[in-house]
Amino acid sequence: MIACGSSKDLSLIKDITSEHISIIRVSTLPTLFDSVELTDINEIENITQYLGGLNPGKSNTNDAIGGMAYLIEIFYDDDTEIKVVLSGNKYISINDNAAHTIPYDEATVFDKVIGNILLNQYHNQYRGKIIRGLILSVSSATSGSSIACEIQTDDNSVISVSLNTARHIVDITGTGRLILLVGDEVEIGIDDNNVADQVFITNSIGM
Repeated sequence: MIACGSSKDLSLIKDITSEHISIIRVSTLPTLFDSVELTDINEIENITQYLGGLNPGKSNTNDAIGGMAYLIEIFYDDDTEIKVVLSGNKYISINDNAAHTIPYDEATVFDKVIGNILLNQYHNQYRGKIIRGLILSVSSATSGSSIACEIQTDDNSVISVSLNTARHIVDITGTGRLILLVGDEVEIGIDDNNVADQVFITNSIGM
């Protein structure tokens, strides 16, 4: 839950730039991916440009704020810090102050921003096999989470992949899904037993 208080710190992100920022750390509640620390200037600029372009509205004083949240911690060279929380594709708060509404279309863009950063890092860091292709079928648990899928890869072969949990699915299309649907285009890191390490939805049938 996000605290409701003064809105004075909204000005901290309106004109934010990458200047003098040493690290940006991004994590999620609940955990959808391991927290990531960004030091590359281009990645930092992607985050600051996004935050600076938001248009926060009125403050929220009554509604409980639920749903998935991004925690964005911005660390400066002088050891100062700004903490930004984006919650439920609807709210933003700065340094635990008042939660303000933001347009849905602006909120969901962050899925694309951080998703593309994560995908680029994954390409550089993952030492297993990464397959790209189209989801042909999906098996789901009673909870609704995706547990297995069949993928038609770029070379037209069909591979059955076991999925661990929804925490390993990152939707970079901006639709905010944690499940796979037939027709999705994906990139998946797999081990020698075709068990997914990480799944990226790169194009959604809902787009």
